[in-house]
Amino acid sequence: MSTYRAVIVGLTGIGASRPSETEGPVFGAMPASHAAAYHKHSQTEVVGVCDLRAEALDAFRNQWGDVWPQVNTYTDYREMFDKEQPDLVSVVTSDHAHADISVAAAEGSAQAILCEKPIATTLPDADRMIEAAEANNTLLSIEHTRRWYPSYLQAREMIRSGELGALRTIVCEQFGPRAMMFRNGTHMIDMMCFFAEARPAWLVGDLEPGFEHFTEYMGDGGHDPATDPFASAYIHFDNGVRAFYNCRKMAFNGSQFSLTCEKGRIEISDQKFEVITQREARWWSHAEVPTDPYMAIRQSGAVAELIRVLERGGTLVSPGREARKTLQIMLGILDSHHAGNVRVDV
Repeated sequence: MSTYRAVIVGLTGIGASRPSETEGPVFGAMPASHAAAYHKHSQTEVVGVCDLRAEALDAFRNQWGDVWPQVNTYTDYREMFDKEQPDLVSVVTSDHAHADISVAAAEGSAQAILCEKPIATTLPDADRMIEAAEANNTLLSIEHTRRWYPSYLQAREMIRSGELGALRTIVCEQFGPRAMMFRNGTHMIDMMCFFAEARPAWLVGDLEPGFEHFTEYMGDGGHDPATDPFASAYIHFDNGVRAFYNCRKMAFNGSQFSLTCEKGRIEISDQKFEVITQREARWWSHAEVPTDPYMAIRQSGAVAELIRVLERGGTLVSPGREARKTLQIMLGILDSHHAGNVRVDV
């Protein structure tokens, strides 16, 4: 088997955290970071990491030195790409800093890029990333986490099967202290595209009060909730699916989807997966859906998928062009809000 040289740009928790391990017959915590996902895949080796903060580089050595004692540390990603010639590149920087790094990786040695969400904060940046990856035959996967969750994948297969009839509406609620549209809302909006499997055609949007200045992305990279608005929107997809997104910052934390089809409804969140069908007029039957366990989800699933597609061919579950739809919607919500909450064509 081939061994792939991996590098990580950005050593925040999602980039570099290491889960605690247990001893004995049950071991191997599910990875929740890019570094942990590379650690658990037998065909990858992290050869370099990059961050602007010296303390982050020191922390990585302290956390992962027993796994990768020879890892090289950098403060300049271009220098790292040039010296390490990586096969796999993880981009785990602030939301608005993805494009230049991804383009440089695609134009260098990278065979595959795993980039954190959102793909970018402007459409020209997203297009640069997609075009560079396609021009250089480099895989570009955007880490919209739930696309590698078994329950959400099973729900989409249930919709595709037609057993509940055609999908008609999607209702998504998201709430919590960090219910920020660009930072965490991107996950929810992406899942609406995931289920609709169509192009967003037009929308109407409404932003959190106090964001009249937010005509384009002006956040701080996803750190302070005060810099990134919550939002509500109605999104009309070109296959007729109608989607409603409602996001609010509050103490109560969570998210959920209602997927209503012609003959039933799927209720799904990170806590439950339930199908509701009509037993008789005005009476519903509720059934919990058992979820098949997966060996790899989240970042671990993304890394495993990239290597599988590199070696065997196929398509990615979260390619750049899919992630672009999510960005289109978020930017459309900004446009609608600042035009007086009017319909905006996407």
